[in-house]
Amino acid sequence: MPEWPIGTALKAVAGSDVSRGFESRPLCVTRYRLDRAHLMVLAGACFIVAAISVVVAFLAAGGGTLSTGVVIVAAIVAVVALLVAAIANLRPPVVLTLDLAGYRARGRHGDGTWKQVESVEVDDGLLRFTDGAGAVTAFPLSLIDRTRRAELIREVYDRLNTANGYRRFDPTGGS
Repeated sequence: MPEWPIGTALKAVAGSDVSRGFESRPLCVTRYRLDRAHLMVLAGACFIVAAISVVVAFLAAGGGTLSTGVVIVAAIVAVVALLVAAIANLRPPVVLTLDLAGYRARGRHGDGTWKQVESVEVDDGLLRFTDGAGAVTAFPLSLIDRTRRAELIREVYDRLNTANGYRRFDPTGGS
């Protein structure tokens, strides 16, 4: 189903170019963020670091001038750890980005273009891209929220079909 440019209905009503500066971009950029389960582990680690820092600050508070520096450093570490936990949970980091040209995975999972991809398969919880040279790039689906995994796989196949100009890839396994 084709997308209509933004403002098409308004153009019909207003009779002018109300969408100036906007255009329809089907399948532009989609970002997949880190799963909440991984974020809870990060938050737990940050809370442990913050708690240890607070204990160190209280223990060092009774000393002399050297202990004042330790208290300040421990307080700063505690605040930074709590901020990291809060920011990561409020806005989870992007782990995979799909755009018109290709895909970019954060970390050691690599990137590639849709034109280079020869085959895609989902196996053992990994989304595997194989390029023309036979190199395999694997992305763990466990990093993506369970509710968006099927959407990710469908979008990968749609982007491959769009890049190749025909229905080459089928996520259902049929022909």
